[in-house]
Amino acid sequence: MTLATGSSPRRAFTLVEILIVLGLIALVGGLIVLNAGAFLRGLRQEPVEETFRKAVREARFQAAYHKETVALSYDPEEAKLLINGPSGNSLASFALEVADANDVDLEFEQRLPFQGLNQLGESETAAAPTVFFRADRSSTPFNVRFEVDRTRFTQRYDPFSAIVIHDSRDD
Repeated sequence: MTLATGSSPRRAFTLVEILIVLGLIALVGGLIVLNAGAFLRGLRQEPVEETFRKAVREARFQAAYHKETVALSYDPEEAKLLINGPSGNSLASFALEVADANDVDLEFEQRLPFQGLNQLGESETAAAPTVFFRADRSSTPFNVRFEVDRTRFTQRYDPFSAIVIHDSRDD
């Protein structure tokens, strides 16, 4: 039905429709902000093995700088790598970037020297709570067993360069 003025009736959004649209926009915007925050936190999170390599480099540096043997150990309760001098004084620490300390575990294995005529060229290992770095920047030959979010792998480090010479994930 048209009005007497000759114009057609105006159609407009009702207040309820406007509130529904605004509510949907707020909901979608909130979801985007929450997901973007989680995404950005994930980008900044450094892998555990990279933090470990940094700690190894720092331990080698501290041993050479102080001209004495330093120890690298892992504190599972705090999820931290600790570098201590010979008197037990703390020289540095590296916190592992994990949501829960129970999601990660590190174990050091000292590589024992070859015994006899070892035909396979492989040495045995023994669990060790600490890895030692000497003033000449060498270390005890060692492996590190990582368990991160239920993924297990082992890295073997060169005692003189502290370079990863084998990673079990490459097998």
